[in-house]
Amino acid sequence: MSEIDKKGIIEALIFASPNYLSHSKMASVASLDSNEQVGRIVDALNRDYEKNGRSFRIKPIAGGYQFFTTKPYAPYLREIFSEKKVSRLTRSMLEVLGIVALKQPVTKPVIEKIRAADSGGPVHSLLDQGLITIRGRQKAPGRPFLYGTTREFLRFFGLKRIEDLPDETELAGLFSDAGNKDIPEMDIEDDGEKSEG
Repeated sequence: MSEIDKKGIIEALIFASPNYLSHSKMASVASLDSNEQVGRIVDALNRDYEKNGRSFRIKPIAGGYQFFTTKPYAPYLREIFSEKKVSRLTRSMLEVLGIVALKQPVTKPVIEKIRAADSGGPVHSLLDQGLITIRGRQKAPGRPFLYGTTREFLRFFGLKRIEDLPDETELAGLFSDAGNKDIPEMDIEDDGEKSEG
């Protein structure tokens, strides 16, 4: 099979797959010798797209790959897809999600201690949206659930892996710089929940 055929297979797999495909699955289907070869082919495809002025690129995300539109074309897509259902994250959900992402695996009592507020509602909402999952139980009195993030969390925030998250110091700087600016990728609602203290 020629390199062009392999490029076409990898491109078609990424384009057509509604779910995450691992490097090893793509390598197997395309009869490639290694997972690294998948990465090299994706790099070659992106160079082709850039050279030909295409409006999209392939980006590594959540351990697989996904097509993304380049920024200059975003306003046009926004106009067409403005009625698309946007995942809603309230401020309390975003706080809980940040704690889970940085401290995972973490229990609800720890989340509530950090937030100084009840977190049952936000935890259940995040579980329903598939952004967090139960990873097990802590070996402690009451055996509370341990929560962690999911592949959907990585996909939602456009992350390749959890290690791409900024650390707590960087996040504090981002939040102090951002103030009350809108976050374009998601819709954040004020749920009226107030922290104690």
